[in-house]
Amino acid sequence: MDKRRWKSYLLGLSLLFGSALISFSQPNLALKEILDKNIQAAGGKENLSQVENYSFSYGTTTCYMSADGFMKIIEGKKPVMTEIIAVDQNQVRRNCFNRITEIKGLQKSTYQCLALLRCGLFTLIKFKDQLDFEGIKSFGPEKYYLLTTSIGDLKVKFYLDEKEFTLKRIVFQGFDQAAGKYEINHDLGPYQEINGMKIPSSWFSSRVGTRGRTYEISEVKINLKLEKNFYSSLELNVGEVKIAEEILQGNIIEFMFRRGILMIATNWTKDCLQRAGFKTEDKLILQVGDKDVEIDFYESNPPRGTISPGKKFMMPNPRSENFLIYLWSSEYKELEEKLEPLLPIRVKIK
Repeated sequence: MDKRRWKSYLLGLSLLFGSALISFSQPNLALKEILDKNIQAAGGKENLSQVENYSFSYGTTTCYMSADGFMKIIEGKKPVMTEIIAVDQNQVRRNCFNRITEIKGLQKSTYQCLALLRCGLFTLIKFKDQLDFEGIKSFGPEKYYLLTTSIGDLKVKFYLDEKEFTLKRIVFQGFDQAAGKYEINHDLGPYQEINGMKIPSSWFSSRVGTRGRTYEISEVKINLKLEKNFYSSLELNVGEVKIAEEILQGNIIEFMFRRGILMIATNWTKDCLQRAGFKTEDKLILQVGDKDVEIDFYESNPPRGTISPGKKFMMPNPRSENFLIYLWSSEYKELEEKLEPLLPIRVKIK
């Protein structure tokens, strides 16, 4: 190859690699700038570094986060705690009514993603070096920077406001062999300022084919004094269950009187009721306070025709693993005034 052709070849290579370098380096530079502005929009790296831990509540749930990436979610109203979910980089454990299990698969990855996000005060600071920038996406007149990452088999999409650089939407996507398509959307509400930092005031969670639900963030507390093993402990306070043949003793978890119905949440699970020998449509005698009430027992949701004024029955809690008692009569308003959390309760087969 002569000198002229050799120089032309080298020039071509330099132009080729130079253009490739530009095409790959520009997104990286853009990504770093987006992340910096996202952190600044939340109050800046210096302010965020002052937070060793914090918590917030939504409904009857309290979520605790540490700067080290640990998250603990506690369900219940003091002094009662019915469920704990403890999240770290390696595992997600759940204790619900003293039954400890390990959460795996796409649900595990979703909790781990939420832990990184919340521990970074709803910024992407904890996802550094794990993100890809996929350009600007439009939803109507609004434009968002789309950043993505993967945790296990879960793909996560983060949508940041083009002007404010705050996180506005998260999409969790995956496929489960048993359940099929997995997709959860979190749309974050207006941001609120707490001690010079900004976090969302709410989020709307929805899944394909469901109505969705809004969660309002309240009672934000920063740098709490927590025990050393706080994030690893799974200890609950749901009272004590005693099981005998055709008899169950336990405690009231929660109660409410509304629209002529007294609802009593128990600390009994399906396993407790089966071990006591209870079967669907058994007649039970409920003993609570100074009252003895005859109720019907259902292992699953009762038939529609059985739910009407005057009925008294026990059925599974559709939102948890315990059982609920319903006394459908205004006469039980007086009983409700005598109840309190962890009050003893008893049922036996009639």
